[in-house]
Amino acid sequence: MGNDEIVDALELLVKLWDVHGVNEFKSKNLAFAARGLDKYPGKISSLTESELLQIPGVGKSIVKIILDLIQIGSSSDLDGILEQTPPGILNLLKIKGLGPKKVGLIWKEFGITDLDDLLIACEENRLEQLKGFGKAVQENVQLYIQFLKQNSKKLRLDKATHLSQIILEQLKSKFSQVAEAGELSRNCEVISELVFLVDSTDIFGSGSLINSMDGMEEDIKESSPFTWRGLFHGHLLSIQIHIISPDQWGNALFQQVAHPEHLTAIQFYKHFQGKPIASDKEVYDTLALPYIIPEMREGFKEFEWSQKHQSDELVQYSDLKGCLHNHSTYSDGKNTLLEMAEACRAQGLQYFGIADHSQYAAYANGLKEDRVIAQQEEIDQLNAKWSDFSILKGIEADILPDGSLDYDASVLARFDYVVASVHAQLAMDIDRSMPRVIKAIENPYTSILGHPTGRLLLTRAGFPLHMDKILDACKANGVSIELNASPYRLDLDWRYIYDAMDKGIYVSINPDAHQIEGIRDMEYGVKVGRKGGLLRSLTLNALNVQDLKTFFKKA
Repeated sequence: MGNDEIVDALELLVKLWDVHGVNEFKSKNLAFAARGLDKYPGKISSLTESELLQIPGVGKSIVKIILDLIQIGSSSDLDGILEQTPPGILNLLKIKGLGPKKVGLIWKEFGITDLDDLLIACEENRLEQLKGFGKAVQENVQLYIQFLKQNSKKLRLDKATHLSQIILEQLKSKFSQVAEAGELSRNCEVISELVFLVDSTDIFGSGSLINSMDGMEEDIKESSPFTWRGLFHGHLLSIQIHIISPDQWGNALFQQVAHPEHLTAIQFYKHFQGKPIASDKEVYDTLALPYIIPEMREGFKEFEWSQKHQSDELVQYSDLKGCLHNHSTYSDGKNTLLEMAEACRAQGLQYFGIADHSQYAAYANGLKEDRVIAQQEEIDQLNAKWSDFSILKGIEADILPDGSLDYDASVLARFDYVVASVHAQLAMDIDRSMPRVIKAIENPYTSILGHPTGRLLLTRAGFPLHMDKILDACKANGVSIELNASPYRLDLDWRYIYDAMDKGIYVSINPDAHQIEGIRDMEYGVKVGRKGGLLRSLTLNALNVQDLKTFFKKA
């Protein structure tokens, strides 16, 4: 087992102990140990028993659980309690705001073990009658279950990309020409269906080839002679595979990549029905239109954008000169400040911006003032070693409920830049969210507005904002808006990047990296940034370090 799998197993055991009402002291000890292991930078599976005991919170009974997970991939403690737990309870534990103890109470009082029954209990107003619940909790649970059910057959961009690669590799071994199409070819942040094209004149033989692939499960009722439909084993995401004759390949590929709204806008079927297409460029040349890259073919604002810009102005990963908004072991990161910085330097970047959590985020080991000073002293020492690389002193300062930032001016003034983000009290209506965020933007120390809506894709909807007013405030106050590149967020939504470009607002592609591997998440930021028309010239971390510092000074 890898580190994440070990920690996930321990955290699941903690939750199940709490569901079943197992000794609270025992549960808290294991939770503390799991946090210590989560921050361990090395490979947990390589540790000896004595080395494991050196990790905060890890005692002898917990060491046995860990060693079992490492050596046999399971634990008698976890396996035993899973046997006593209805499988549906694991889905109830995914509900935000409904902790394990509340899940245990629901199970004990109502015998509810699945989402459907819990939704019925909410609709019948039974949940609010339980001690510690109330109407507000019931409403939140009901909304969250509905949200989960609506998104149960979708995948985030990163997960869908991984699944697509597995299928593509197999298709390429069976067919001479294969292409990815649909939402994934347009870099949509959430994927509701995977679409592929294969080149073949043998329609029935092609279906048999697809069915011979590992993991492919055909839906016979939904399939047709020219289109295989089904699932990949273990996933609920729909899959379409279109079987295309060679003479129709160009037309079919363009149709299956572009959103129907884009096809309608260019009157594709009127101009190209029955007319072979050699390339997508030919489509735009024939219609005397600027070339639109595949990811922008949504029928949204790409044509208005193309009247002012060209596709070669779009940001590319190679344009990024630095990496801002990252975390280290000073707060809740898994790698040290030096390790994170060296990883960026090894990737050829010019600068690394640390933005650990501020003190309000106690759950994330947020930095008190003395630890801010200690971190900045270490940064000064490291910067003295390099002539080709810089660490910038940043902080991710919580936007407090009243809109103020989580330090007074004397501390904020110590930083090169400040990422201002909402992390707590996210359940806001527009009347609460707008004044809170606008006040933070207007703070003279705010440099970047972090993950603007606080959304977690397929898990939590963001809080509402009048984004046009947010963007106006950013422009007026010299604040960049973040495109949080974590595939869990991808927030700012790409649809608003068009507006940011119109207003001349810098967008910062930030990975929100909590470990070295997370730095590469900027690739997802570039993908959806290009989708929204993000220009190289208005990408904050495509600036060199001197120009970036000038921006932060709001000179």
